Amino acid sequence: MLRAGAEYRKREQRRQVLIPCRMKSARGWGDACIHNISSHGMMVASDDPLAAGEYVDIRRGRQVVIGRVIWHRDRFSGIRTQDVISADALVSEPRLEGKPLSTAARDDRRDVRNRLVSEIDAARRMERSRSISSALQFGTLCLFGLAAAATIAVQVGHMLTAPGSRIQQALSIEAHATH
Repeated sequence: MLRAGAEYRKREQRRQVLIPCRMKSARGWGDACIHNISSHGMMVASDDPLAAGEYVDIRRGRQVVIGRVIWHRDRFSGIRTQDVISADALVSEPRLEGKPLSTAARDDRRDVRNRLVSEIDAARRMERSRSISSALQFGTLCLFGLAAAATIAVQVGHMLTAPGSRIQQALSIEAHATH
């Protein structure tokens, strides 16, 4: 029954949709599905029951909608947003596979990635230094080996030439004596 003098706003036009999305509530991230959208609100279904007054973060791809739960009934909740929602943008946006990263998490991930890249670069530099060091050691050992082999060859040559020259002299003396 209507009271005298009561003014009612006309209900805003709703667009019926079925858009899977990710939703962050006080209990963390979870899957949800948007069932209808108006310019300042939406009806969302989720397995995580939401409480009236609770703030939620709804994401579809790169689209972010922040809102407050106005009502809830079973799995369904009415969300009111401060900013205007673009239903077309939400419908056309592809869904991300994982939960969105916060700015701090993105920075942390970037820091981890930068640290890993610098560790990989350091490991590559160490490996390159190790291979250069191994090549220098091999070259040095080869030079010492060649020097040792040359020294041994000269010594063996001297050792073999001394008896050979004595034999030669002895043969040459005998050859002169018989003539």
